[in-house]
Amino acid sequence: MTHPAPYTFDPSNLTQAVDEARDRVHRAEARMARVACTLIAVSVRDILTDYDPDPAAPFDAQTFRLTVNQHQRVSTDGTYWTASGEERRITDHLDLCGVAEWTTELDHSNRAVWEPLCQYEGKEGDSTHYRLDLAQAARLPAEVNQSARLVEIRDRLAAATRAPWYAEEIVYTRGGGIVSSGDPDAVHTDFLVTDADDCRVAEIALSLDGLDDTATTAEAIAASRANAELIAWAPQDLRFLMAYLDHACGGEDAEAMHLRGYCARCGTALYTSAMSETPAAWDGNTRCKGSPITSNVFPLHHYLRH
Repeated sequence: MTHPAPYTFDPSNLTQAVDEARDRVHRAEARMARVACTLIAVSVRDILTDYDPDPAAPFDAQTFRLTVNQHQRVSTDGTYWTASGEERRITDHLDLCGVAEWTTELDHSNRAVWEPLCQYEGKEGDSTHYRLDLAQAARLPAEVNQSARLVEIRDRLAAATRAPWYAEEIVYTRGGGIVSSGDPDAVHTDFLVTDADDCRVAEIALSLDGLDDTATTAEAIAASRANAELIAWAPQDLRFLMAYLDHACGGEDAEAMHLRGYCARCGTALYTSAMSETPAAWDGNTRCKGSPITSNVFPLHHYLRH
């Protein structure tokens, strides 16, 4: 009886994957707690203005009571305080139910999120009372991946010419002839960065005429080459990092696979993700299996049908 080969896995990668997934869940739960604080402030404002859509509609609540019970759950009895310190209460049952929808999102596990927005009021039996600063709670901080700086980066990426970009190295002699890199007659090197439409994006010109120090020359060429590669890869690298940041912040799943088309040789459905722009089969395999010349020595890769 033939037994299939056992599958293998990398335990270190698996441990890291679990830790990363748990960290994402923790960040998402913390964000939900902060959003809940804002929604409590919004709910109180709506109740006290009779749901007036005018953002300038007047109301008099400054702080709002949150109560932590013996089970470390958060609730409210509707008590609030005005700027003058007068204590008042929201008594309508339906209104309180609306606020309670958000207070129940708060508990001991996310205390580090909501407690800094509160003033400690005191204990009463098994309960601890806090006063939520409504104005502070209403100012919801933007997610890291939605900050003004990152919005600007996304706008610049969208406005840039079509990727991918390519870096090309051209080496000249003193007479203008083109030679290979490292040729002893080379006196000038141009690094050209062009976009997918072959339009020039950037040029780094390096004159080596008069430089006799071989080590210095090699360092200068290597630095310029690295700069050109950095420019050429910038659009793809930035998109990858932005996608990963969204992924890490609990937003769009950067690992989600999207159908890009089919292999022109073997017809396999090919997918990409924000984490990998290389077209591959659903299982991640990039090797084409439909060509007779495909071998272990010279494997052909999938080629998107256009």
